[in-house]
Amino acid sequence: MSPTIDLRVAELLASRLCHDMVSPVGAVKTGVELFAEYGDDAEGETMALITQSALQASEKLQFFRLAYGSAGTTASGVSVADALALIKSVCGNQRTAIEIDTLDDQPPLGAIKIMLNGAMLAGDCLPRGGVLRLSSEVEGANSYAVRVTAIGERAGLDDELSAALSGETDPADLTPRSAHAYYTSVLARGLEGGLAIETSRPDEIVFRFNLPNKSE
Repeated sequence: MSPTIDLRVAELLASRLCHDMVSPVGAVKTGVELFAEYGDDAEGETMALITQSALQASEKLQFFRLAYGSAGTTASGVSVADALALIKSVCGNQRTAIEIDTLDDQPPLGAIKIMLNGAMLAGDCLPRGGVLRLSSEVEGANSYAVRVTAIGERAGLDDELSAALSGETDPADLTPRSAHAYYTSVLARGLEGGLAIETSRPDEIVFRFNLPNKSE
């Protein structure tokens, strides 16, 4: 069930993970240094900085653990609500809002991993921010669909991401940004599913992941 990826792809995904972790971990370090030098009370600004930054770091680690690690494939003990909370925290920001349509709360194995990676992929398609909309549903007896929609000014796939999603890019030519698109495409195929991309509306792109609806 687990797809195999090139070592180069693993290295690039690790680079992206570390890049995203630098800011909150660095903020914790800064807060600790300020606390050591100037002191602070439990309700002060320095403690608030440390607390908030530590929370952000923890949520990002949980997100990447599920998105890139084996835990996301089995999703043991991880609910759809847990995954959505991480998506809202990590993929949402001042420029990008997260909207949830109808979501089935009993997804097949691998669906939560697809949701997390699909949300990150869709976020890469919003250069000026916008809306990320997620939905999922059972389709027939043996099919499950996850849709992640990116809506915003200039939303879409550039040539780099398009090539990575199609599998046409040589791993040696990938970047930390395109490596995630490549990984998401490989992941969908490895889960015995497929990925369809819809671009019928201006400033909107829909990623539709089709998965077999089975629990094991």
